[in-house]
Formats: sequence, structure tokens, C-alpha cells
Amino acid sequence: MNNPEKLNQNTNSHYRIFVGLLCVLLISIMTHNIDRPFTGLHSWGQAHEHWISRAHVNYGLGYTKGFMTWAVGNPPAENPSRYLDHPQLSLLVDAAFMSVLGIHDWSLRVVNIATTLVTLLLLLKILRGLLEERTTLLAGLLFALFPLNGYFGVGMWMYPLVFLSIWCYMILIGVLRDSPQPGRLHKFGLAIGLFLALQMSWEGFFFAMAIGVHYVFRCIHRKQLPNKTLLTILIIAPLSSLALIFITLAAGKGWDFARLFEVYKWRAGSGELQKHDWGKWFARLWEFSVTNFSLPVMIITIAYLTFGQLFLLIQDAPKKVAKAVSMKFPHFWFFIMPAIFQLFLLKGCLWKHQTWLRPLMLPIVIAAALGITLLANQLAKIKPILANISTVLLVGIITIFCSIGLNNYYSITHFSPAKVKLFKMLNKRIPPDKSLLSPLISVEGLVVNQHSAKGAHYRPEVAWYLDRKIVPAVTFEQIQEKAATGKYPYYLVPYHQQMAPLINQLRKKYKYETFQGDPGGKGQAPMIPYLLFDLYSRVSN
Repeated sequence: MNNPEKLNQNTNSHYRIFVGLLCVLLISIMTHNIDRPFTGLHSWGQAHEHWISRAHVNYGLGYTKGFMTWAVGNPPAENPSRYLDHPQLSLLVDAAFMSVLGIHDWSLRVVNIATTLVTLLLLLKILRGLLEERTTLLAGLLFALFPLNGYFGVGMWMYPLVFLSIWCYMILIGVLRDSPQPGRLHKFGLAIGLFLALQMSWEGFFFAMAIGVHYVFRCIHRKQLPNKTLLTILIIAPLSSLALIFITLAAGKGWDFARLFEVYKWRAGSGELQKHDWGKWFARLWEFSVTNFSLPVMIITIAYLTFGQLFLLIQDAPKKVAKAVSMKFPHFWFFIMPAIFQLFLLKGCLWKHQTWLRPLMLPIVIAAALGITLLANQLAKIKPILANISTVLLVGIITIFCSIGLNNYYSITHFSPAKVKLFKMLNKRIPPDKSLLSPLISVEGLVVNQHSAKGAHYRPEVAWYLDRKIVPAVTFEQIQEKAATGKYPYYLVPYHQQMAPLINQLRKKYKYETFQGDPGGKGQAPMIPYLLFDLYSRVSN
């Protein structure tokens, strides 16, 4: 007879091998072109994280005061601008890693790979207690293949903390198979996970809210009183964290709570659009879902949540009940609630941010994996080999579509590579204590002004690669006056028709270089020609 204990050890060994392969797959996908410059999709956000982390590293906490700080050059401005619309802790942690890894384009991408890998392992830990192992591994495979994760990752620290909270919560309410006995360590993990998740990102609030709402309704449904300790954790941990965030942000802005409320209204309302349109909003939601998770996964998910549920509902024969139950979506409302709360409470965030769909990753990855397994189980009743063929075929199709989607993400350029080369060159030429003189024309992408409550600042890609202050000057007299101070080695001017009179004046006095434009293309950011005048030079008469 087979030894059950030995058989179980072999099963665990095989499972660990597959988990290891999933980790290798995820790392190989995310390390592709890891040192690419910040020119692609959401280059603004990626450069912004690096820029702020660099400020903490370069200038120290005595200068930044622990706040996200917009600063360039050395020495930086005495009174720096602060970015006080988000929790501050995440980029302090990123700065700590950047101080170890160095100031590079790839520094925080390495950290993002690590946090995405931890998130995958925690996801598998949770799902293994809810689903059969084959379905759990399928869900892990889909997680690794999604273009959303392959290109963006999970966005640093919030998701590992949230998944840790979910795992601890599910152990505490006793819904995970073969889980350890609930104890103080799990309560502590839940409390610290919820508290720190909010400190890392606003998104943490939606997961904390989902866990709290789920527990309250679970107690109501089961007609039992809530555990006082658990309920206290679910209330105090997120609310105290939220209060600390608001106090910190308001203190950084002179206790201006009104400004924070204006930013919230903007994001809870129409966002980048002048007027909210639900039809366009749902169209964008579908567009981003298809590009983030692939079309085959969305089709399988929808089929499972509709026809699959009807099929499971009619499986009432005694022999099929157990199998039907195992194919049901476990705790569906719990897993879908974070996405519903995030997408609808801050609906204005959707227009520009594919990453705002990250909470949908949980219900989609579970539903798609269950859908593939359900189909395989039914085909196995006809002929066992059909189950394997269907699984391999579907996974192959999903892999192809995810690869196409990931390559499409890499092909998009939001910031011109030619412009990056220009600013890198200027960064080498201009001493750290000097500035660049330029007509700061917002249409050239040098200034960002999303909303009046947020304020204007340099485009993060420019700040990251130039790392010098840009001082505006639009007339010949202004340029002459500032050039006389010796603080401005160069004047960079875009070759616009309206700038032609000024350019002609400058050509008569200063030596210059011409930088050809780049027309770009489909999905590619263009760059108009620039002229760079050397304000330390003179044209020979």
C-alpha cells in the first residue's frame, strides 16, 4: 500500500517545484529591458517615484522633512515644493532601497519585482486554502502572465501588505483549509498589515474597507456576535492610519484640509474629463481590462461568472454536489469588493491610469482559473486527455495574447527618447549649482499642471534626467539680464514659429547647437526641434 504521508510529501514537493517555476517566469518577464529610460507608458508616474526618492537620498531628511519633495540641483531651493496628495511612507521606504542600490533608472524596478514576487507567493498561499492545487497554480500562472503585472508590477509595498492582511484575516475567521491555528501573531499581522497598507497608498483603504464590511455581514449572516478583538482591529487599524495620513498631509500644507478635499472631489468626480460620462467610463474600464488581463481571460471570466454559474446551479445530482461546490467562486463578494469600492468611489482616477484596475486582478485571476478548471473537469468525463488538451490550449492562447499585450505596452512611448538624450546631455554640461534658462512653454511638456489644488511642477521625466532648475525667460532683454549673472550657462528654446524673432536675435550674439526633432509615430511621443544657445559664448563679428 502507498504511504499517505510519503504521498503527501511528494505532492508538496511537486507543488513547490511549480511555484518555483512561476517565480522564475514572473522574474524573467519583469526583468525584460529593466534599465529602459522613463519614456514609456506611465513614464510620468515611474519617473515621479524615482525623482522623489532621489530627493530623500540626495538632500537627506533634514531637507525633505520626510515629505515627498520636488527638488533639483545642488544646492536645492531653500523652500522646496512638497507633494502632499498621497501617503508619504512608501517613497521613504523606496529611498532607503535606492540609497543601497544607487540612483539608477532600474533601482526601484528591482524593488518592484521583489514586492510583486512576494504578492504572488501570498496569493498562492491564500488560494491554496480555498481551491484545489491545480486551480491555484493556474491562478498563479495567470497572475504572472498578465500584462498589468509584467509591465507595471504591483506598485511596490501596498499589495504585499494587503495580501498579508487577507491571509491573516481568513485564518482568523477559519475559512482556509490546512491553515495554522489562529493566534496573536495573525491578529498582529492583520493589524500591522492594514495600518501600513494605508500608509503606503490610498488604495489600501479600499481593501481595509472590504475586509471590515465582509466581517460585519458575515456575522449578520451567521447570526453571531463579532469577535471584539478582531472587530477592534478592523476598525482601529485603518482609521488610525487614515487619521495619521490626513494630519501629516494637512500639517505639511499649513493645516489646509480644504485643499485635500478639493483633490478628493476632483478624483471622485470627472477626473481628467470636464464632465463625467458613464458610457465612456465603462468603455474605458473594458478597454483597460482587455489590455491589462487579455481578451481570452476576460471572455473566460465572463463565461464562468454567467454560464458557468448556471451550469453549477443545475448540478444537483448527489454524486456531483461535492465537485460542483469545489468549482464555485469562494467568497466572491469579498474578493470583488475592493475593486468596486476603488473604481466607483474614486471613479475619476480611471481615465489615465491602467493601474487603477489592480484590485480587479484578484476576482479575475480566480474566476478565470476556475473557468479553465471547470471546462477541463467536464471534458474529462468524456475523455481524460481532452481535459489536458483544453487546459494546454487555453493557457497557450492566453500566453500569446498576454505576450502581445505586454509588447504593446512596451511599444508605447509617452515621452520622447530624443528628449531624454537631450536632457541627459544638458545634465552633464550644466554644473549642479547652475540652472537652465528656457521659455517654459507647457505645450512642450516641461510643466505639469493637472489641477489647481495639486499645483504645477516640472514634468518628472525632465526633473529626473535634467536635475537642474529651469528658469523662464521669453524676451531678449530677460535673457541678457540673467545671462549676466553667470548662473545660466545655456538657453534652450523650442523651434516654434512664434519664437523665430527671438531666435534670430540670439543667433547674432551667441553660439548655438541645433537638435533635430523626432516626429514619433503611432503610440510614439514626438519632439520638436530645439536650439541650445551657449550664454557663455559670443559670436565673432
